[in-house]
Amino acid sequence: MRYMLLAHGLESALIERGPVWVEEVVSFLARFEDELAGNSELEWTEALDGDEHAVVVGPGGETREGWYNREGEPLRRLWVVRVPDRDRARELAGLLAGELDTWVEVRECLPTAQRP
Repeated sequence: MRYMLLAHGLESALIERGPVWVEEVVSFLARFEDELAGNSELEWTEALDGDEHAVVVGPGGETREGWYNREGEPLRRLWVVRVPDRDRARELAGLLAGELDTWVEVRECLPTAQRP
């Protein structure tokens, strides 16, 4: 089963925590992703540009600047993992949430949409 793990957060919140915390998080993410790759669980990952460069396109072609959910925090990074079940995806999300001190959204990637 494939799951997407989505970490949200404001860049200003990261900067406020200071350079030592940022270095610790970067080190954790390198180990986390290496372990996932070593276990053949990591499909791919992306780090996303800031929301000030985002554009939302509507169904009629209309556009607006900014990220989709203006009320919440913008999506900052995502991982797609292939794991045996939802429990493992939740376990991985818990590791991320604890280390990044933020909520991590878990969504199953629908099997009918998967491509080789």
